[in-house]
Amino acid sequence: MRRDSLPALFGRGLLSAAATWKALLVGLALNAVLAAVLIRPLATALHQTLDRNPSADRMMTGADPLYVSNFIRVRPDVLGDVGRLEDLVTGATPSYTSAPATLSSLVPKEGVAGSTIAFGLLSAALAALLAGGFAGRFGATDDRTSLTAFGADCARFALPSLALGLLSAGLIVAAWRWIYVGSGLLYDPDDFRYEWQAVALQLLRFLAFLVVAGMARLVVQYSRAAMGRSGSTNVAAALGRGLGFVLSHAAGTLTLEILFGAAGLLPLVLWGFFGTPWDGAGRSEFWILLGLQQLVLLVRIAARMAHLGAASAWLSHAADGRAPLPVRPEPASEAA
Repeated sequence: MRRDSLPALFGRGLLSAAATWKALLVGLALNAVLAAVLIRPLATALHQTLDRNPSADRMMTGADPLYVSNFIRVRPDVLGDVGRLEDLVTGATPSYTSAPATLSSLVPKEGVAGSTIAFGLLSAALAALLAGGFAGRFGATDDRTSLTAFGADCARFALPSLALGLLSAGLIVAAWRWIYVGSGLLYDPDDFRYEWQAVALQLLRFLAFLVVAGMARLVVQYSRAAMGRSGSTNVAAALGRGLGFVLSHAAGTLTLEILFGAAGLLPLVLWGFFGTPWDGAGRSEFWILLGLQQLVLLVRIAARMAHLGAASAWLSHAADGRAPLPVRPEPASEAA
C-alpha cells in the first residue's frame, strides 16, 4: 500500500494522534474546566426553575406553549432569547423579512442562548491554541509525547494559529451567509409547484455551503500543518503552501476530511442511540454517564487532531524527492 494512499494516511493520522495522548488529555481537561465555568451559573438557574414545583410541571409537560413563551420573557437568565439563535442562523430579521439584521440585535446575551455563543467562541480559541501545539509535535521528528515540548509549541505558534483559526471561522461564516442564506433570498419556496422541489434546492444550497466551508477548513488545516513542519510563524507562507497543496489534491484532501469528520461523528451517533439521561437517583450512574460523555469528547478531539496529523504526514511525503522544507531545531526538553 502506498504511503500517500487515503487508507494509509488515515491510519498514520490516528497513530500520530495516539502518540500525543498526554496532550489529548490536557485538551480534554481544559475543555471540561471551560464548560464548568460557563455552565455553573446556568445549572443554578435551571435548578431554581425545574426542581419539582407547579411551575416546573407546567413547563416540562409542554402542553402550554404560551406559558413557555411567557416564562422565557420573564426569566431570560435561564433559557435566554432562543429565537435570536434562529435569526442568527437563518440571517433573517425577527420579522422574517429579507432585510439583514445587525449582528448586535441577533446575538443573545443571557441564559442558554448566550452561553452557547460564548462557549463556542472560547472553545474555538482554545482549539486554535492547542492545534498549534499539535502541529508542532506532528512536524517534529521525535519527542512527540513530551508535554514540555507541546507547551513550547503552543506558545510559539499561538498568534499565527489563532490568526488561522479566525480566518477559518470568518470564511465559514461568510460561506453560510452568502452561499446558503444569501441564495435562499433569491427565490420564494412557495413559488414551486411541488414541495420536494423546494426541499431539493435547499439541500443543494446546503451541500454547496458544506463544500465551500470544507475547502476553507482544509486550506487552514494544511497551512497549520505546513507551519508545524517548517517551524516558521510566517502565516502568509504557510497559507501559500496550504492553499497550493489543497488545490493540487482537492479530491483527496476533501475525501480525507469526510473520513475524519465521520470518525468524529460516530461517537455522537452511538451516544444518540445508546446513551441514557441521568434520572438524578444515584451518584454512581452520574459518574458513569459523565465518564462516558468525556470518552465521547476525547474521541472527537482525537479525530480532529488525527486529521491534522494526516495532513502533516501527507505534506512530509509530498516533500520527499523535492527540496525539503526547513526543519526547525528541536528545543531541548525532557519527555513529560
